[in-house]
Amino acid sequence: MRAVRDSTAARPHELTGHGENREGASLSHHNNTLIVYRFVAYMRLSGQIMIAAMRGMVIVLLVFLAGCTKQTRQAEETELRRLASLMAPLEAPLDPKPRACLAIEKTEKINAAVTFVTSEDKERCTHSLVVTEGALQNLRDDELQAVLAHEQSHYTLGHLDAYAKRHKIKMAFKTVFYVISQITWIGYAIGNVGSLATDAISNAYTREDETAADLEGARFLQEAGMKWNGPNKPSGCDQMTKMLEVLRRHSGDSLWADYVGDHPSLPTRISVIQVYCANL
Repeated sequence: MRAVRDSTAARPHELTGHGENREGASLSHHNNTLIVYRFVAYMRLSGQIMIAAMRGMVIVLLVFLAGCTKQTRQAEETELRRLASLMAPLEAPLDPKPRACLAIEKTEKINAAVTFVTSEDKERCTHSLVVTEGALQNLRDDELQAVLAHEQSHYTLGHLDAYAKRHKIKMAFKTVFYVISQITWIGYAIGNVGSLATDAISNAYTREDETAADLEGARFLQEAGMKWNGPNKPSGCDQMTKMLEVLRRHSGDSLWADYVGDHPSLPTRISVIQVYCANL
């Protein structure tokens, strides 16, 4: 009886051992299934990231090409003479003197911009100055001269190089945030908020550059007004204020420009210049 009891007592342990084997096999199968599931999920996520990255690069390329497709033309002889005569008083104090390649943008908007020169023009120009047809047609000489003083200030203050570096960083961040926005709904929210924040930070630096160019341009006009004795003599610091007033009448005011725009609002720019001129 004792032997039978011992044998019987051993069976539960034997049965438990078989159960452990079955549980072990089930656990191993579960782990394998989990690995496969994770691998598939990883591959799907990787695919989504690659597709989103490709879309982001395409968008960056399209944005770049859109910025390069502005219709410009060569300046006519009369336009060249007018612009050169207005620039002469501003360039006189500078050493070395900048050499701008002039181009005219085909638009009715009143605007101007300094940009990098093409590789073919590097030997003869330090930078490119683009003036719109709208500026040539709607601005008097003293107003246009103030615009040119502002743009020349961007060049002398080194804003071209600074903007180029910021733009590369900005587009890199926006590409990353675009990729994130394509993955999940949480990523969509994070990516869009991140992209907006990138624009806001970049525009804050650009607004500082614009204010600096206004002040430096006003200083150019003030110095040229005192030292230049030739034609198109600048009237002084307030010439910049008058030009901004003209722009305000043509383009109006933006309530949000001081917070999210790439330029400060025109009333803000005017008030800053007035304070600056009063202290010169």
